[in-house]
Amino acid sequence: MAYEVDQYTVSLLHFEDGIKDETGKVWSIKNNGVAITGTQAKVGNASAYFSAVGGIFADATDDVAFNTGDFTIDFWLYLLGGNYNPSYGNVITFFDSRSAPGTEPIAIFFNSNDSIIFNVPNKSITSSANVIIKNQWVHIACVRNNGIGTIFVNGKSVGSGDLSSVISKFPLYVGGDGNPRNSTGAMRGYLDEFRISNIARWTEDFTPPGTVVAPNAPTQLTATPGDSQVTLNWAAVTGATGYNVKRSTTAGGPYETIATSVSGASYVDTNVVNGTTYYYVVTTINADGESANSNEASATPQAAPVEEGQGLLLITLLDSSEREYKLPISKINKFIQWINQTTNIDNNCYTFDNIIDGSKEYLLYEKIISFKVMPLSEE
Repeated sequence: MAYEVDQYTVSLLHFEDGIKDETGKVWSIKNNGVAITGTQAKVGNASAYFSAVGGIFADATDDVAFNTGDFTIDFWLYLLGGNYNPSYGNVITFFDSRSAPGTEPIAIFFNSNDSIIFNVPNKSITSSANVIIKNQWVHIACVRNNGIGTIFVNGKSVGSGDLSSVISKFPLYVGGDGNPRNSTGAMRGYLDEFRISNIARWTEDFTPPGTVVAPNAPTQLTATPGDSQVTLNWAAVTGATGYNVKRSTTAGGPYETIATSVSGASYVDTNVVNGTTYYYVVTTINADGESANSNEASATPQAAPVEEGQGLLLITLLDSSEREYKLPISKINKFIQWINQTTNIDNNCYTFDNIIDGSKEYLLYEKIISFKVMPLSEE
């Protein structure tokens, strides 16, 4: 998202159509050290490339005389490197406002530890080390609020302290040392959305304008095994336009994406082998990108047990009465086997279990005249 000029804006450079300040300030390129390019751009289609031989300069104006008041200098930076100046602590000078050595009202330096140094007259604060990650876009904001300076990187405070000095009007120089205005201490990299404001834009951690916020990851993912399939369910994420389903045969991944842009909060994976354990994660997608992985869920599909058919066993006894039993085929076959094998008194009684409420019924071999089996059709 491109910044817009408001009542607090002192300077604003988009770098879309040259070195044009939206507030009307006039900037000039020094030592041919800056060019507008589309090679990198955080916002819009272009940024300013600083080639470590010079920078851009604007004359002093009254609107940068902050005195003891609040102000903010913020920008997007894609730092590649630069000419670190050993005379001033091995630093790259990003922002300098001096007209002679030692007269800078405000200065911002990057040192060789990838820290940020924020100076006002006679006072300075330094961020923690390694806060500037080279070769990628980083949002930096140097803010003074009620005399306290804070350095924010990607919206997170990385250093603060007393910066309560008086600031008079000063010339502006971006990209190198402000006094010789040449390659000494000059930076190499890309700059986008450079802004100076006469207000403390942020006083606590924030999400930088133009930052893409990834959607939330799905939660409560479950995997339910079936016969040659696994059914996945998860909690829907507000604002999701779809979900990607990923799978592995190893706990913790790596995962292979097996379905993209799934519209609902469930998915049935039918490309599985019974007896194999599968591990799943799901991600949310929307216009801002893809979320982190959900929790992992696993399942092992198994073949469904074969349901046994049933039959009707009709037995006619000597007294002409009949007994009728609805039984699984295996039990009917067991009865037939008993009939065929019974030849002595030791095995002349057959027991039917669970006839009514767990009761048993006994039939004597010698009482049986005949029997027949009737298959039952599936309902």
